Amino acid sequence: MKKPLPSYILYILCLYDIYLYLPDLFDVLKLDIEPPTTDYLLYFDAAMLLSGGIVIGVLLIRTDGRFNKALGITMMLMNFILTPWFILRALPG
Repeated sequence: MKKPLPSYILYILCLYDIYLYLPDLFDVLKLDIEPPTTDYLLYFDAAMLLSGGIVIGVLLIRTDGRFNKALGITMMLMNFILTPWFILRALPG
């Protein structure tokens, strides 16, 4: 029997990383929706946006299963594409 706890933690971190992208995605789609947030997790949120997708992606790719590999690649692509794009959109120009 496998240890499901590490997999569950990885999936929860994936969902949290996607949740962090929601405000910017809603802004791109011109939707006036503001997901709830807290200031207590500010540094953790920044770390998740800057490198969380890469770390989570690598860990998912190393686990068994086709779904985990696809999700890992998706997390890495989100981190490599969406993070720089949203940072460039936020810069005053």
